[in-house]
Amino acid sequence: MPRIALLLVLAALSAVLSGCFTSDHPMFAPESAVRAVGDGGKYATFEQVDGKEQPSDPVEIRPRGANGYDFVDEKGAVNPVTFHALPDGRYVAQAKLDGDQGYGYLIARIEGPQIIVTPIDCTKQDAARMDALGVRRPSQYECRIDAVADPIAFFSALKPDAVVSRMVRQ
Repeated sequence: MPRIALLLVLAALSAVLSGCFTSDHPMFAPESAVRAVGDGGKYATFEQVDGKEQPSDPVEIRPRGANGYDFVDEKGAVNPVTFHALPDGRYVAQAKLDGDQGYGYLIARIEGPQIIVTPIDCTKQDAARMDALGVRRPSQYECRIDAVADPIAFFSALKPDAVVSRMVRQ
């Protein structure tokens, strides 16, 4: 799903993911965003490829507004991202996708100078439960969450995938 590549600049996370969660409109208000990575900085990034960690493109994280960030790649492309705290200490990263594609979501864990990124594959969640929560599946590998009433509870309850990437502050 190429659109998630834009979101993954958020951690230069992973090139292409399937089964991603997206929405037409932001599920989290700007006021609920937190400064999860402080003042940001320059980050080296690493991805899991065939079970081995490989270096990826570096990214610079710059503070944006009260509690948001700009993730800037080597070419200068800027992607706005906000982090929203979950009760277990993880964060939902909400990123504006390209054009009118809406917003994409990943789970991040901050461990000292590292951002550990864990995608959540909608195809691996209980389908009946997703339907009951209002998740819409416009394609096999996409779950739209615009009708989810409580995004904090929703993301807290999802089964995460294995870690796919990490960022290390330089």
